[in-house]
Amino acid sequence: MRCTGTTATLPKLGTIRTHESTRKLARRLEAGTARILSATVSRTAQRWLVSFTVEVDRAIPHRHDRPGSAIGIDLGIKSLLTCIDDVGAVITVEGTKPLRASLRKLRRASRAHSRKKPGSANRRRSAARLARVHARIANIRTDGLHKATSMLAARYQTIVAEDLNVAGMTRNRCLARAIADQGFAKVRQMLGYKTIWNGGMLMLADRWRLRDRSSPSSLMPQR
Repeated sequence: MRCTGTTATLPKLGTIRTHESTRKLARRLEAGTARILSATVSRTAQRWLVSFTVEVDRAIPHRHDRPGSAIGIDLGIKSLLTCIDDVGAVITVEGTKPLRASLRKLRRASRAHSRKKPGSANRRRSAARLARVHARIANIRTDGLHKATSMLAARYQTIVAEDLNVAGMTRNRCLARAIADQGFAKVRQMLGYKTIWNGGMLMLADRWRLRDRSSPSSLMPQR
């Protein structure tokens, strides 16, 4: 398994051309700082994707670019993140809410698909159209979350977030769609590894621990 600038070579499939450039991975392979362990080929919304599992020698900094900086974040439905940093500045990050924006198109595509005869060519085309709508929603959400979490991990050494029970919150039928549209679970996952890459850390505040809300120290997690 190997790759060049615009191609990838896989077992049994041979050399195939890629839409996105693989130059960054190819440079690491040539320098010996990365090694491909496996490759997975999948199909999503009429597009073939190949994902590599790569072992990379990553240089993790011993200290953050802004040592001592800290921020507490609160995830919400109206705004994805409402944050307050160590100097008292309030930062609000609006979510992309792609499902809400594409809900009308999604409903129309879903209804059109349900009216097609099973096994027909029209049903296959409508299934592909519906899959593209779902894929676009997922891609917009993931792109917005990556931008928000990368910004926080690069600017703050310590990030404090509440340990939310996202699975339990989505059982509320009135809020499940809005919570899933914001992507609460992915925010915590992305912050977990991006803070390490930048020499920082992610702290989780216990949601069951009682705090004195009138005290300033209640903003920090009790360890």
